[in-house]
Amino acid sequence: MNPLLIHKRKFDIRVFGLFVAHKDTGCLRGYFYEEGYLRTSCKEFSIKKIDSRFIHLTNDAVQKSSADYGRYESSNKLSY
Repeated sequence: MNPLLIHKRKFDIRVFGLFVAHKDTGCLRGYFYEEGYLRTSCKEFSIKKIDSRFIHLTNDAVQKSSADYGRYESSNKLSY
């Protein structure tokens, strides 16, 4: 099974939401902020290199230590 990739690299989606439960009515409402972003990895996906953190993880703590950080997108982030 092949993962969904952007420019042959893994990504995750960041969205911001708020859920509010009203005690009196029992109503639950959800609100989502329209803007968000995608975080991308620095290296192209390869199942052969399963131990590469720069291929398989997208968080900034890992990616910012790569020499390719920001090579394709500023701070490895894309808006949608």
